[in-house]
Amino acid sequence: MEYSIPNLIKRLWGHISNKRRYQFVTLLFIMIIASFAEVASIGAVIPFLTAMTSPDIVYESYYAKPILDYFELTDPSQLLLVFTVIFSIAALLSGGMRLLLLWYQTRLSHAVGADIGISIYRRTLFQPYILHVSRNSSEVIAGITGKANVVVDTTLIPLFTICSAFLILISILSALIIIDPLITIYSF
Repeated sequence: MEYSIPNLIKRLWGHISNKRRYQFVTLLFIMIIASFAEVASIGAVIPFLTAMTSPDIVYESYYAKPILDYFELTDPSQLLLVFTVIFSIAALLSGGMRLLLLWYQTRLSHAVGADIGISIYRRTLFQPYILHVSRNSSEVIAGITGKANVVVDTTLIPLFTICSAFLILISILSALIIIDPLITIYSF
């Protein structure tokens, strides 16, 4: 039997219920939304800094002109206020999505750990009576809890963290490549 990490994760996946698998899909969806929110908050920095340092560049921008005309923004202080609000909202949404992602990751990890603990305990209960008499029940429960916590703390939470960080990295790099591929590749 091979004990490689992909093989162990594949074996662990076989012990996860369909309900938890749907929750994993939901987690992936939240990861994707959080990565886009992160890109939006980073993207909101540049217009905010431009509005703060040189508002005339914003007024000359081809993309900003229709928006500025529609909202009748003619004063640089109005422009700074608008971009400050946009940047603040983007940063708050991004932070909120990261908190939601962290909460859902932790909740799902511990729910899977509880399912594994229940499954182990159920198998323990169906062992012959003579084994139950020979064991200390508190040691059995402590062992089951410890093993389930090891799966949560050393496998699931780090795996979710790596996946979400990877998705955020890919989305940020993709956005930067779209903006300026040469500088992005050189910087990376």
